[in-house]
Amino acid sequence: MNTTVILANGIFPTHKKPLKILKEANTIICCDGAINKLDELDIIPNLIIGDMDSITKKLKDKYRDQLLTIKSQNENDLRKAINWLEKNNYKSAIILGATGNRDDHSLGNIFTLLEYPATINLKMISDYGEFSVINKRTTLKSFSGQQISLFSNNDKIKISSINLKYNLKNATLKSLYSGTLNESTSDFITINISHGSILIYQLFH
Repeated sequence: MNTTVILANGIFPTHKKPLKILKEANTIICCDGAINKLDELDIIPNLIIGDMDSITKKLKDKYRDQLLTIKSQNENDLRKAINWLEKNNYKSAIILGATGNRDDHSLGNIFTLLEYPATINLKMISDYGEFSVINKRTTLKSFSGQQISLFSNNDKIKISSINLKYNLKNATLKSLYSGTLNESTSDFITINISHGSILIYQLFH
C-alpha cells in the first residue's frame, strides 16, 4: 500500500499502529521541528516543510536537500504540508504527531480535518485513536465496545448509523459534544450523512 504521511510537531508517536505506519510510509512530509525526533529513528523524510524555527542547525545542515522553507504565518506547518501535497497531486495522507504538547494546537489540528478545504483524503492518527472525515455513506472496521465519537460543525447535517450503541436516525448534532461517547456493537459500523462532512473518532484497543 502506497502511504503518504504528514508528521506534525506534536507528541511523537509511540503506539505500535502509528509507528508502523510511519516506518512503512512511502512518502514522509515532516513539519519543521518534528525532524528532531524522526532523526533519532534514522528515518529520512522526503521533505521538511515550515519556517524552520524549530530545527537545530546540525539537522538543517544534515537535511539541507529536503528543506522547504515557507515563512508565511497565514497557515501553520500542517496546513503548509497539506497545501504542498495538493499542489503535487497527492490523493490521500495520514497525519501523525498532530496532538499533544499544546491543547490549542491539538484542537486546531484536529478541526483542520473538518474546517480546512482540502481536496485530498486526510486521516489523523494519535497514540489513542484515529480521526477520519466522512462525506458520504461510509462503512468502517470496528470492534464491539470500541468507543466512538462524532463531530459536526453544521447542525443541518442529518446523520444515521448502523451498529452503534446509540444509533442515530436522521439526527442532527446541535453542539460539538453532542455526538461523543457512543460505542460500537460490532466489527463494523456504518455512518450515512445527508450532505457536507463530519468527523468520526475511533478509540484503539
